[in-house]
Amino acid sequence: MTAAVRMTPARWTLLVLALIGAEAANRFGGAGLSLALSEMLILALFASSLNLLMTYGHMVSFGHAAYFGLGAYGFTLAVTRAGVPVEAALVLGPLVATLGGIVFGALCVRLTEIYFAMLTLACAQITYTVLFQWYGFTGGDTGITGFMPARFGLSEANFTSLVLAVLVVGLAILARIINSPLGLSIRSVGQDRWRAEALGLAPRRVQLTVFAISAFFAGVAGTLYAVFQGAAFPDYAGLGFTLDALIMVVIGGLRSFWGGVVGAIVFSQLRHWAPLVTNHWGLALGLILLAIVILLPHGLTSLAERLGLRQPRGGRQ
Repeated sequence: MTAAVRMTPARWTLLVLALIGAEAANRFGGAGLSLALSEMLILALFASSLNLLMTYGHMVSFGHAAYFGLGAYGFTLAVTRAGVPVEAALVLGPLVATLGGIVFGALCVRLTEIYFAMLTLACAQITYTVLFQWYGFTGGDTGITGFMPARFGLSEANFTSLVLAVLVVGLAILARIINSPLGLSIRSVGQDRWRAEALGLAPRRVQLTVFAISAFFAGVAGTLYAVFQGAAFPDYAGLGFTLDALIMVVIGGLRSFWGGVVGAIVFSQLRHWAPLVTNHWGLALGLILLAIVILLPHGLTSLAERLGLRQPRGGRQ
């Protein structure tokens, strides 16, 4: 069964050093680096929400960007159409995404494997189409822009610190959920739903719960992204964002709680630097993915095991 999240002293030390390093880079690296860090941290939360669904729930979603987009539009529409104060809209965005996750999840968990994946894609396409074509409400393909200063008018460094704090809190909550009795149920159903049902669990209810939790954190990321950009566009719910999240999780590693974070960091750096080196960014990404899948099928987080720096675990961490 997929293991709980365990933090050894060495991992705590590494985590603290990483946070100090990120904040130092944010404060002393200039505005450009702060903006890049903000986007990377938001994507890390988005990828981690998908990682929860895939690694612990064993559900592959091809439409996870729907909840990212619903979070962004939930926040934006609350401010622009309903006149809701920004502070309250920050809560409404993730709640709208969660509601979407519950509605779509109730349909999707009725199926398994490829049928589940295709149904998630269909739900995401419905969301994208509504956002894209409902001009009178969502602004259509031009989105909604200019309704508030990007990043609340905060300096780039201060906004990045805020996003970093949200990411840390979000990951702590996710880890707490995974280590709780609910997390044990999620892992049991993900590993073998029939055996879990025989033990008295309700697989669909458990799967719907993890689906809603995953949608909530995707909605938090989407809300932050709308604040970061000062705008919301239909592409946030499009297939491109879902594929980006899937690539991040694969790069980081499906067996690890940290796979989404590591994948987001590497993917963001590749997307920033590769176009400066080659005009064939897509080809370069494809080759890198090919190499990772063949050489490190469990992602970059398994590199320590492959190098013999850590004993392989029987379960997943």
